[in-house]
Amino acid sequence: MKKKKRPFLISILLWIIKIHVYLWILILALCCIYSLVNPPITPIMLHRYLIRQYDWHKRYFCPLTAIPTSTQKMVLNLEDPNFYKHWGFEWQSIRTAWKKNTRAGKIKFGASTITNQLARTLFLTTHRNYFRKYLEAQITIILELSMSKKRILELYLNYLECGKGIYGLDSASRYYYSHSIRQLTTDESMRLVSILTNPIKYTPASFYRSRSAMQRYNMLLRYSNGI
Repeated sequence: MKKKKRPFLISILLWIIKIHVYLWILILALCCIYSLVNPPITPIMLHRYLIRQYDWHKRYFCPLTAIPTSTQKMVLNLEDPNFYKHWGFEWQSIRTAWKKNTRAGKIKFGASTITNQLARTLFLTTHRNYFRKYLEAQITIILELSMSKKRILELYLNYLECGKGIYGLDSASRYYYSHSIRQLTTDESMRLVSILTNPIKYTPASFYRSRSAMQRYNMLLRYSNGI
């Protein structure tokens, strides 16, 4: 008796499920490794070096315990105030961004948490499209389940893009100010954190030319004054 063939759509569905399972296993394995070992390289680093041909500046890794608490708070206040409270997603921000993007007809506004950004940094690229967001959401869940919040923040602060070929706040501090992040003044930290929206185009010395960077700087100024 001949074995009945599966319907084509069922075969496609099973194939898609298998791909997802393999992806989840791979990402989970890497997340477990990265929870203990620092990633040697990221897709964004490779893209910037091979495609954009940015110089590869020396990288420095700074443990979270050595990064000044004031600098950590600056990043959290601007990037993800509820970082320690949520599980990787800010649903109200996502809904707001979806409505704005729908009106704009393209992905113009984001609602990324720090975990979302780390998922993108460690495993994806900076290209804006809904498929990337789809993958980013899955990786975010795996990150939140496999890593502590402190480790997620530590990796984020050490791998975020801070300029052309510059990755991590300590690397940026040494490049722009010639000293480690431990020695940054309040104003230097504010300038450095302010340019994170567009670190390719602006530097701590030219941040005032960017409206968004100036807005971020002024927000940090209000925070530092206790407002």
